[in-house]
Amino acid sequence: MERQLSTLSHVVAAISALSYAWLVSQTTYVVTAAQFVTPLLIIVLNHTGYLAFAGGLRVGFAQEVFGRSASTALGMVAIFLIGSLAAPSPAEASSAAIETFLIVIFCLVVLLFVVAVAALILVALFRLVRGLWRMVRKVDDGPETRLFDFASLGIAAAILAASSLEDIPEFYSFDGENEVTATRFINADHHRVWTAMERATSPEFPLPNVLGAFPQPVSVSDQGIELGANRQVRFQGREGTGLLSLKVVSRTENKVMFAVIEDSSPYANWIDFQALSYRTTPENGRTRLEVSLGSERRLAPSWFFTPMMNVAARLAMDVLARDVKTRAEGV
Repeated sequence: MERQLSTLSHVVAAISALSYAWLVSQTTYVVTAAQFVTPLLIIVLNHTGYLAFAGGLRVGFAQEVFGRSASTALGMVAIFLIGSLAAPSPAEASSAAIETFLIVIFCLVVLLFVVAVAALILVALFRLVRGLWRMVRKVDDGPETRLFDFASLGIAAAILAASSLEDIPEFYSFDGENEVTATRFINADHHRVWTAMERATSPEFPLPNVLGAFPQPVSVSDQGIELGANRQVRFQGREGTGLLSLKVVSRTENKVMFAVIEDSSPYANWIDFQALSYRTTPENGRTRLEVSLGSERRLAPSWFFTPMMNVAARLAMDVLARDVKTRAEGV
């Protein structure tokens, strides 16, 4: 019976968090930390309530609450991730309703991944504090008092509540603008590199495996790199499909800049692409190529989405630079 109640508590915590996430997704707060962080606070409160109901608020219960919360979060990620991977792509859906359902499932995977990472960080911080306490007090059994447990839960709840307020206009936000650059040295002269850049990178050009989780380019329409030239890239992923439209707005001897004119791709919900640029610098018989992407993060919390998007964007820019290098060197 106790084991069944324990399992039920995980189910109740998961349903409570998902119900909250669904309600927030219908509001303007869908891109804020209230959508991505608060579900973990709800899970923690549910497990605390379960232990209180089951008479489990014994010395050391904080560690059990954090451990159970992490287990719930990881279990939810596993279930929805398997469901998303097993389901067809939204582009292959037989109806609009099914397409919407498939997109929602994938978005839940992203949300729950943030929740799981936050839960693991919470567990790690608790163990770190507990370990430091042992070192300072020079004891082996740790801070075994209920006061320590209640204080740990209270501080964790306060941190999660404060973190949930990020990007809500009435509270606080962090600057989301950023630029990433990938650099490649090309064994070809300056003019040959610019000739290679006349054509956009083909969707068939190999991508790093880690980018497989993101929407993929499936077609490209390109007018070159002269001033006023247009370029359109169609992306498709489990979040849907759409076009990224760019236009050359600046062209000099060693730099070309594309401004983003319109973005209906799946990325538009996560990140505001602003400009793409290529810059070349002749160096000792070879050419240094820098490919840069300027963007603004749309999602919070920043501690998760900023590094994730930066890594993905840098890898994507390296794909563009590597393709130019390959063509310019004639490999």
